[in-house]
Amino acid sequence: MIDHKIIVVLITLLANQSLSLYELSVKTRFSIKDVRDCINQLTIYLSNREIKIEQDKGRYYVTGILDRKNITTLIGSEELQLPKRIRLHLIYLYTFCRTDFVSNWHYKDFLKVSKNTTLSDIRSLRKNLQTHHLDIEYSRSQGYIILGDEKQKHLMAFKVVNELLNSPVGLWGLEYVISAWPHGITFEILNKLVQDYSKILHLTPISNKLQECLYGITLILCRYQRKVSRVVSEEIEVPSQIRNLADILLDNAYDLGGFDSNFTQSDRQYIAGLLSSGFEGNTSVDFSYFKTLTDQIVEKMESISLLQFSQQGTLKENLIKHLIPVYYRLKFGLPSSNDYTDRIKEQHPDLFEFVKESLEPLSKVVGLPIPDSEIAYFVVHFGGYLKKNETSTRKNYRAVIVCPNGTSSSLMIKENLRILFPQVSFIGVTRVDRLHEFKDDEFDLVFSTVKVETQKPQYLVSVMMSVEQSSQLVQLVSKDFPEMDPKDIELERLLELIKRFASVSQESELRIALKNFIYEEMQRKEVLPLLQDLITEKMFQRSSEKMGWKDAIRKASQPMLESGQITANYPEAMIGKVEEFGPFINLGKGIAIPHARPEDGVNEVGMSMLVLDHPIYLLDDPAQEIRLLICIAAVDNQTHLKALKHLTMILRDNAKVERLLTAQEFNDIKEIIQQED
Repeated sequence: MIDHKIIVVLITLLANQSLSLYELSVKTRFSIKDVRDCINQLTIYLSNREIKIEQDKGRYYVTGILDRKNITTLIGSEELQLPKRIRLHLIYLYTFCRTDFVSNWHYKDFLKVSKNTTLSDIRSLRKNLQTHHLDIEYSRSQGYIILGDEKQKHLMAFKVVNELLNSPVGLWGLEYVISAWPHGITFEILNKLVQDYSKILHLTPISNKLQECLYGITLILCRYQRKVSRVVSEEIEVPSQIRNLADILLDNAYDLGGFDSNFTQSDRQYIAGLLSSGFEGNTSVDFSYFKTLTDQIVEKMESISLLQFSQQGTLKENLIKHLIPVYYRLKFGLPSSNDYTDRIKEQHPDLFEFVKESLEPLSKVVGLPIPDSEIAYFVVHFGGYLKKNETSTRKNYRAVIVCPNGTSSSLMIKENLRILFPQVSFIGVTRVDRLHEFKDDEFDLVFSTVKVETQKPQYLVSVMMSVEQSSQLVQLVSKDFPEMDPKDIELERLLELIKRFASVSQESELRIALKNFIYEEMQRKEVLPLLQDLITEKMFQRSSEKMGWKDAIRKASQPMLESGQITANYPEAMIGKVEEFGPFINLGKGIAIPHARPEDGVNEVGMSMLVLDHPIYLLDDPAQEIRLLICIAAVDNQTHLKALKHLTMILRDNAKVERLLTAQEFNDIKEIIQQED
């Protein structure tokens, strides 16, 4: 019996000239122990064959003639040890792109398992498909076939491809399925065409998304070699470059495959739409459309969160790059996965909710709610422009991050590395083909998801790294840069305390885990203030005076001025913002939230509330009636978010709003804003 992990390690070695145990661990997502065990088993398994696993200076490589395609032949009749979920995925795709009659015997031979196992797998697959309005059925005339809407079959295939590529066995599994049938069309052919013509057409691939897209298209084209229904795509404008690329792919596919007719305009539209999800940023589609959409998202984000983005131009530039492929993914119903989603939601719960709300313009144009996995990417984008200045930490080294998987993945990697290496200044993120734009004297080291050509030390990384992998990375970098280790006092004291009372067998791994824990705790502390911490009895006022809107803002902010949270400049700055930008502070329902920038006179985060017996009118406009003012002083772009999120939830409740407007004393307010920590 052959464990699928062995196959994964072998394929990974084949795809790379040589790899260390650490690099194999990152590439395969296995522990270093598992990788070492796989290499030992491979050495034994290959001992009687013409290929070998060699080692030189701690790096492993394959000698002999072998490629992915004949790995299947190498395995022969050996039984494969595959996880059940992987087997279900392979059965679906095998049936999806079949060219002939499929029986239980075919599944048994294909998966190298028993008859009872395949029958059990088919029952499980049928159950899983029901949630997607699909079914798998057997008939004497046709064998096993997939029943349901053709587009749903395609979307299910993309979902399976997505899950496989996010698993260690994915690449082998997909190649195994495609090679099981005599198709003239392969992923390698389509990928070579895309890589060649992307440069000519000035397209910027998102490596992982494009790979997923091309495998999906490969399977669809394999399926289309039979007489099956074709997906009729809705008319969606796609970039002319990508339409040209789709035509090139389909024309070549027609020459290679056994199609009963040429591709229709609808087929070309459909394939072009799918391809659009795999490229970043540059597009010939009306750029103003995506620029307007980006502007709406950023404006809504600033409005609901009271955040100010000082590098708004750069933020919008990166957001557009990310937004365009997301738009097409959502429009065509393609699956989205992000291993980082749960971590982002846990670390930035308040920011996540604000970003989710700010994406309403995107949700409207695609006609669908935005999945959490996509929201998480946007959180990374916005969050990257909310970081406090870290001038207190001396930066001894400069690093470049290389990642061909788009700006979002690059930002995630940067965030992880920033935790591990506080003494490193990350001067930029770039694609493989753009690394040469950095001069040698501008950086000291490179972190990359792929091997790059550089004379500087380079280290393999991925978006999601285990504690063990992070520990290994720190050791590797520290070996090359002995002065890198910051020797964090708090961390070292904590580690010494643990060692006094417990035996520590994996000290380096524990150090990384503690570093991550301390960082996450610091992140949580930065957004600690709750709404009831800020709106206290001292911060509440009710007034029966008749006054103008400017005096009302001054009066509303008076408690914060008296407490020293703001300077005398801040109320005037809030008034100036209304005069400059109009009554943007009016939330409707008779409520306004005056605010200005932290640099306009904020000493400490604060909120104050003023309930008016006689309404005021912003800019003396009768249409801008206000009965409740809530002044907010934000010291930065993070600390006030938790309190603001709670306030936003209250203001969405009309009954609670009415209670706020009629509150006679602070206890009435306290009851509404009371919240468990």
